[in-house]
Amino acid sequence: MLAERLARSGSISLFGSVFAAVGAFVLTALVGNGAGAYGTGLFFQAIAVFTIVSQILRLGTSTGIVRQLAGQDAFERRGEAWRTVVIAVVPVTVIAASVSALLSLNAVPVANWLASPGEEESLTALLRTMAPFIAIAAVLGVLQMAVRMIRGVTVFTMLQSILLPASRLAAVAVVIWLTGTVSQYVLAWMIPLPLWLVVTCVVLAVPLVRDWRRRHETTTRFRDEAASFWSFSSARAVGAGLETALEWADVLIVAALASPEAAGIYAVATRTIQAGQVVDRSMRVAVSPTISALLAQGRHAEASTLHTRVTRAMILATWPFYLLLATLGPAVLGIFGPEFREGAIVLAILAGAMMVQSAAGMLQSIILQGGKSSWQMYNKSLALGLNIGLNLLLVPVLGIVGAAITWAVGIIAETLVAAWQVHRRMGVSLAPRRLLFAMALAAVIYGIGGLAARVAFGDSLLVLVVAGTALTAVYAVTLWALRVRLDIRTLWAQLPVLSRFA
Repeated sequence: MLAERLARSGSISLFGSVFAAVGAFVLTALVGNGAGAYGTGLFFQAIAVFTIVSQILRLGTSTGIVRQLAGQDAFERRGEAWRTVVIAVVPVTVIAASVSALLSLNAVPVANWLASPGEEESLTALLRTMAPFIAIAAVLGVLQMAVRMIRGVTVFTMLQSILLPASRLAAVAVVIWLTGTVSQYVLAWMIPLPLWLVVTCVVLAVPLVRDWRRRHETTTRFRDEAASFWSFSSARAVGAGLETALEWADVLIVAALASPEAAGIYAVATRTIQAGQVVDRSMRVAVSPTISALLAQGRHAEASTLHTRVTRAMILATWPFYLLLATLGPAVLGIFGPEFREGAIVLAILAGAMMVQSAAGMLQSIILQGGKSSWQMYNKSLALGLNIGLNLLLVPVLGIVGAAITWAVGIIAETLVAAWQVHRRMGVSLAPRRLLFAMALAAVIYGIGGLAARVAFGDSLLVLVVAGTALTAVYAVTLWALRVRLDIRTLWAQLPVLSRFA
C-alpha cells in the first residue's frame, strides 16, 4: 500500500515538476531572446530579490507544516490541522506585509547597494514594482504547502507546478509580444499571484472548517502546539532563507561586480542547470511525509532503504540531463540567443556539482523531517559564507566562471557535511556502493557519447537534438537489458514514473 501511494504521488509530483521546469525554460528563452543579455540580467536581478525576500518571509513554515501535519496523520490526531495553518499563516502575513511596505519606501538605497554603477534607477523601478506582491507570494507559499498536506499531491501540483507557472508564462509572453519593457516583464511575472492566493484559500476552506468542527477531539493545547511549531520553524526560517540566498546571491553579486550582461548570461546558465532538479523536488514532495513518519516512529532501516532506492532513481533520471549540458552546453544556451553561448563553461562546472548533489539523494529532507532544522541552518550558513566570500574573491578576476566555481564548491561542501550528519548522527545509512553502477552507466553513455558527438559534429542545436535522441535510445535499451542488475523492478514497483523518465 505504501509503495502504491509513493508511486502515485511520485508520478503526479514529477509530472508537475517537469511541467514547471519546461515552463521556466520557455520563459527564460522568451526573456533572453526578447530582452538580450542586458535586459535578462535586470529581469533576474529583480526575480532574485523577490525570491529571496519572499522565501525568507515564509519563516520556515512550509517544512514546519509538512512535519506537523505528517505527525498528526501518523498518530491519527484530528482537530489540529486548522490550528497549525493559523499558527503558520498569521505571523507570516503580518511580517510580510510590513517588509513589503519597507521595501517600497526604501527602494532607492536598496537599489544603490545592489546595482552596478549606472543601473540604480532601473533597479529602483523594478523594486517598487515588485514590493506589493512580496507579501502575497509569502502567504501563498505557506497556504500551498497546507494544500499539499490537506488536499493531497494532485491539487497541490495543479496549483503550484502547473497553473501558476502557466499563467506567468502566458502573461510574460503577451508583454513580450507587445514589446514591453523589462519592468513590465517583471510585473507580468507577478500579476497572477493574487488570483492564485484567492483560489488556494477557497480550496482549503472546506477541509479546514471540517477539521475545526472536530477541535474537541484534540488534547493538545494551542499554546503547546504553537511552541512546538515555531521551535522547529524558527531555525528552518533561517535555513530556508539561506537556501534561497544560495540559489540567487551569485546572480546579484555578478550584477553588482561585473555587469547586467554578465548577470544575464550567468542567470540563464544557472536557471538551465536547475531544470535538472525537477526529480529532486518531486521526490521531496512525494516522499518527505513518508520519511517524516518513518523517522517519527523510529523505523530508520526502512527510511534508509527508501532513500537508497529513490537516490538510485534520481541518478538514473538526472545524470543524463547534466551530462548533456556539460558536453553540449553551447547548443543548449544558444536557444536563449547567441550572446548566451559563452556561458557553456559555467554550465559544465555547475553540471558536475549538481551530479554530486543528486548522487547524495534527499539529505536535506531527512535532516528536516528528522527534526534537525538547526543542522540545516548551520550547513546553509557555511555554504552561504563560502558563496559570498569566494564570489567576492573570484568574480572580479574570473567573472562568471569564478561565480560558477564558487557555487560548485559551496554545493559539494554542504553535501559532504549533510551526508556525514545523516549517516553518522541520524543513523540513516547511506549506501554509495549500491549507486556506483548507475552512475557509471549514465557517465559512459551520455558523458563519452556526448563528447564524441561534439568532437565529430560540432555543437549546433541539430547535433544536440540528434545526439540526445540517439543516446537516450541506447540508454533506454541498456536499462532494459540491465533491469535486474539495477533493481529496476523494485523501482518500478515503488516509483514507476521514474523508470519511465529514466
